[in-house]
Amino acid sequence: MHWTYDPAVDALTIHFAGEQHAKRTEELRPGMIMDSDARGRPIAIEFLDASTQFKKQLLESLPLPEAMLPLSAAAKRAGLAPATLRQQIRNGRLVASKWRNEWWVTERDLEAYLANRAPQGRRSHRKAR
Repeated sequence: MHWTYDPAVDALTIHFAGEQHAKRTEELRPGMIMDSDARGRPIAIEFLDASTQFKKQLLESLPLPEAMLPLSAAAKRAGLAPATLRQQIRNGRLVASKWRNEWWVTERDLEAYLANRAPQGRRSHRKAR
């Protein structure tokens, strides 16, 4: 389990499991969101407006989350359509998190996906000169 705090959006997240895909996101109460895996087990809880619920000292002592890109920015950076990346998320080939109805991808996960991606298109039958 680890905790992160993102001061840019004032959100504290408690991660119960490692890198897992959230299959379901549920608002438990206003400002408290739980992500669950395919079996319904909690994998993370996020507190919005964290500075109103937690002491400033605690929040400042927590590590920052890794930089995240919205799916549209990740697609632009990769030179792919957002629909292509959404399909790769559904297929489990690209790790992403859903937050407020939008997919977010870390730069590290995007780079790993692109590095391990199969070549696209048909093979050229031209002879090398």
